[in-house]
Amino acid sequence: MKTTLLLFSNLIFSLTLFAQGAILSFHTLPASPTTNDVVKVVASLSFTSGGCELSEQGHTTNASRTDAYALHCLGMLTVICPTTDTFLLGTLPAGDHTFVLSLSSGGGPAPCSPGIVIDDTDSITFTVDPGVGINVPNAKAVEFSLYPNPASTNLTLQTEHRLPNTDYRLQIYNAQGQVVFTSIFDIQHSTFDISSFSPGLYYLTLQSAEGVGVKKFEVIR
Repeated sequence: MKTTLLLFSNLIFSLTLFAQGAILSFHTLPASPTTNDVVKVVASLSFTSGGCELSEQGHTTNASRTDAYALHCLGMLTVICPTTDTFLLGTLPAGDHTFVLSLSSGGGPAPCSPGIVIDDTDSITFTVDPGVGINVPNAKAVEFSLYPNPASTNLTLQTEHRLPNTDYRLQIYNAQGQVVFTSIFDIQHSTFDISSFSPGLYYLTLQSAEGVGVKKFEVIR
C-alpha cells in the first residue's frame, strides 16, 4: 500500500514539475472589434495529459495591455488534450491592444496547484477601431483609395467610380472616436489638408447612396 501511494505521489509530482501545456493560437471575437463591441480573446490550447480541466483563470487590463493567466488540472492518462479558454475583456478604447497569456498546469482534480514552472506564455496584438455610428441598411462597401499613407500634410482620396448626381460624405475620426474633419463633395478625386492633425492613427469613413467605406491612415511629422 505504501508503495502504491509513493508511486502515485511521484506521478502527481512529475505532472506538476514539468510543463505540459502549450498555447497554439489566439483569435478575437469579433474578428475586427470596434469600440461598440464587447471583446473576447479565445486561446487554443493543448496538453499532453488527459482531462485538462480548467481550474482558474483571470486577467487585468492596464491601458492597452491585458495580462491573463489560466491554470488547468491534468489527469494521469497520457493523451493529447485540446481545449480553448475564453477571456471576456469588455469594451475597449480605440487603438492597438496587446493580450498576454501565461499558461500553467497541475496534477490531480480541480482545484489543483500549479507546477513549478509556467507551461507557456504567448501574446496577440489586435486593433480596436472607433465605432463610427453609421448604419446603412442593405448597403455595400464604397471602394476608395487613400494616399499617401502615412501622410504628413495632404491626403488624397480616389473613389473607384463616380456615381452621377451623387454626393459623398466624408468624416475623419481620431483614435478616440471623435470626429475631427467633415466634408461633402461630388467629385471622384479630392485632396484634403491634414497639416493641423496631430501625429497618430485616424479613420476615414466615406458614405454615399450606395453604401459606406472605412479606411485607416496614419499622420506622421
